[in-house]
Amino acid sequence: MPEANTPWLRYLEDLRPHLRGRDHRGKRGSLRWLEALMAERGGKAGTVRNILYKDLGSPEEKERLYGVIADLYQEAGLPPPPPPAELFLESARKTLGRDKRRIFRRFLKELEAGGRPQMVVVGGPATGKGVLLGALSRALSALPGKEPFLLNLGGELAQALVPLAESLGAGEEMRSLLAQLSPTQPYILQGALEQEVLTLLARGLNREGRPLLLRAEVEGTLEGLPLRGPDGTHKGLAAWLEPFLKGLSIPYLAALSEPPPTLPYQPLSPPSREEARRFVRERLPHLPPERLEALVNQAGRNFGELSRLVLLEAAKHDPKTPLQDDPALKPLLLALAAFSPEADPAFPAELLEKALGKPLERLSQAERALLDWVGEGLVRPALRSLLPQEAPKELHRLALAFFPKENLFRKLHHAYKAGETRILLDLLQEDPARLALLPGLWQEAQAWPREDLEALAGVVVRYRAVLGQYAHPEAEEALRVLSEAPNPSLRTWARIKRAEAKADAALYKEAEELLPPKEDLKLLDDTAQAEGLLVMAAVERWKGDYERAARFVEEAEGLPMAPFLRDRVQLWRGLVAKDLGRYTEALTALAQVGHDPLLLGRARYQMGDLLMRLGRLEAKERMEEGLKALEEAGAPKDEVARVRARYATLLRRLGLYKEAESAIRKALDEAEDPFTRARVESEAGILEVARGRPFEALALLQRAETYFRHTEERPKEARYRHLRTLFRLGAAYLLLEAGQPYRAPFLGGLEAPTARRLLEHLLREIPEEATDRYTALRLDTASLLALLLPPTEGKALLKPLLDLDNPYLRAQARLGYAEALVREGSLGEALAQIVALPRLEDPGLLAQARAVEVLALLGLGEKEAAWHKLSEVRQSPLPEPFRFQLGRALGRFCPELQRRLPSTPLALPEALGFLLANPD
Repeated sequence: MPEANTPWLRYLEDLRPHLRGRDHRGKRGSLRWLEALMAERGGKAGTVRNILYKDLGSPEEKERLYGVIADLYQEAGLPPPPPPAELFLESARKTLGRDKRRIFRRFLKELEAGGRPQMVVVGGPATGKGVLLGALSRALSALPGKEPFLLNLGGELAQALVPLAESLGAGEEMRSLLAQLSPTQPYILQGALEQEVLTLLARGLNREGRPLLLRAEVEGTLEGLPLRGPDGTHKGLAAWLEPFLKGLSIPYLAALSEPPPTLPYQPLSPPSREEARRFVRERLPHLPPERLEALVNQAGRNFGELSRLVLLEAAKHDPKTPLQDDPALKPLLLALAAFSPEADPAFPAELLEKALGKPLERLSQAERALLDWVGEGLVRPALRSLLPQEAPKELHRLALAFFPKENLFRKLHHAYKAGETRILLDLLQEDPARLALLPGLWQEAQAWPREDLEALAGVVVRYRAVLGQYAHPEAEEALRVLSEAPNPSLRTWARIKRAEAKADAALYKEAEELLPPKEDLKLLDDTAQAEGLLVMAAVERWKGDYERAARFVEEAEGLPMAPFLRDRVQLWRGLVAKDLGRYTEALTALAQVGHDPLLLGRARYQMGDLLMRLGRLEAKERMEEGLKALEEAGAPKDEVARVRARYATLLRRLGLYKEAESAIRKALDEAEDPFTRARVESEAGILEVARGRPFEALALLQRAETYFRHTEERPKEARYRHLRTLFRLGAAYLLLEAGQPYRAPFLGGLEAPTARRLLEHLLREIPEEATDRYTALRLDTASLLALLLPPTEGKALLKPLLDLDNPYLRAQARLGYAEALVREGSLGEALAQIVALPRLEDPGLLAQARAVEVLALLGLGEKEAAWHKLSEVRQSPLPEPFRFQLGRALGRFCPELQRRLPSTPLALPEALGFLLANPD
């Protein structure tokens, strides 16, 4: 009878060509040589033959032989083969009951044969789901390329889904989707977003190709909201996960607490007492028998509780044991880490109950084992080494609110850990001696905002002075932060030059800190004074105070100065003139800059930005020149990010959405400063609105709005950016509620209650400043709001804006006014507005003008003339997105155009849109 061809023998045959020669054991690779090597490793030489040819032997001997073979493969420079599935099964038999062994064996066998096993098992909390998954995890982790993804779901699911998404490279998308969930949304929208979350994960898992081991409890929440299906109905966790499981193309084992609605599944039975003993013995082989029995008795027939008790027992001997991986223990561990600092470990049990949301009487046996009761309603950790190093800030905020002010250490500790800097400073300023309770705070506070750092510096100086420690390094650093002493002329000039370098690197805050008082400039010569005034202008412009910046530039320009400084003066003259709406002066000044590469790049960008505001197509060329020059000159990343984001805005206005997306993504990667990043996110948000992607837009805009609303940086600039972002939120809701992307042409008769509320509120908030950008914001807001109002009210909004100085804004106002006239039925007057417009270059204005013109002609009965105008659009250079939107917009109002189109199942707006978008 021929000998069986076992995997062991195949491994040896593949290895033998690499084992040449002889050693003290005999011929390398021979059976006797392998037996001798096995004996040297503590094994039984006689088992080698049976394992190789018959696959017979104890699990221990098979594991030892596999280790020998794997080492030989590595010595030969070869990757070791995977352990045979039976080897894992032998080990698993010690801990798995019969039903779980059958599932374990089938899964591994199918996988080893190249299959794609997909299995669902169902069992309650005491049936050993975690034990089965743990055994499979250990087996799969030893197989090359089969290391599984582990997903443990129960309670708040985001805590498990976000880390998985990050490991799949989709963390940003996951957080973006979760940020869109809101309790005020319709249930069907919540369900749709939750299904997008599952689809995102399924797509990432399928792309990776590795197996998934999933465990799920009965219920769960996502961002605190109930789980909902695509139809908006509430779902248990098993039913919610079913579409996700059906969308997987990878091997998986899903251990669910309730049966799924339609997927086939296998039930799991609770463990027997002997099975529980084997489970403990396998994981804790050195545990005394009496302790083993105590754990089994404590857990009963509940595998979940038993696994946690075993985990705790193991952690007592190995602090690296991952206790936090168990979702039932994690909340308690984090609470103990937050509430029990080493200096004051005991805390009220009432605080722990608040954090856990349940009375301590309801704690499991494993949870109770983590606590030590110390009397008078106080608890502390039973073993500090088991706690995580850090806890969430929310827990520290809970403790901060819980403890009375008299407990100074607790108030200081939790304010510090919660990041509540203002509360912490108030406490320290009351009594600087309290700083002794927070050693190391000064070093860790160096990244705080300047105002907070200065306040802490005052505390440090007072505290060290009381101790007589004036030479202490902390005292010296704090004094340097607070020092405002006047300097001699040379040092004053040196400070200006250091500030100038910081300003050139777009580090305006540091530049401002280095600048001397303006009266100190009188100590300097004319050229140095001009340099100082320009740096001051840069700082004021960064703050958003353009009038003050212009005064500094004018003062500098009036001084006799060295020739090398004139380029910089012209650049700043152009910048402040542009900010104040003096366009001709700005373009003239900027065009005179032409030597220093960095200044040239900035000047060309600013020219491009101004030309864009005037609706002129040459803006693209100028802005591209500026961006290229800045990159070649090595400009700071944040400056390049701001320029690139503005370039993306120009591309959006030109209808070049793919190029705009590429630019904005690069800008987001480049932005390092939080203010810059929020600004780029706001620009990215309106691009998504133009592209018709409301949820992506809302995620970006929500982050930017929150930042600008809360930041204390650059208050004037932040105020404008916040209002501009609110406008973009209104545009996003116009898309979400009425289907109108932020893309010309814009036609009214729309219903969007949230957009209307946002825009009406914004219109009241816009300052009555004459600056160009606030005028543009007021016009943008009024134009969108007019689309949501009756035509008479829309006209009233836009009429005061019909004679603006900026020709681009003036044309925009007149087109919006003409649209309201058409809806009102004043068709001749609307056409008169179109005829009176100057020559337009901007494609958005051209699309708007054509839409109003066609509507007016149709209303006047000039159907052929209107159709001719539309037909011209198909061959025009108007960008494809605007041509498509023109068709969609007109399709809402012109049912008579249906008969001119080929037969199609599409609705008229889309049919007309595709017709205009595709010239062939």
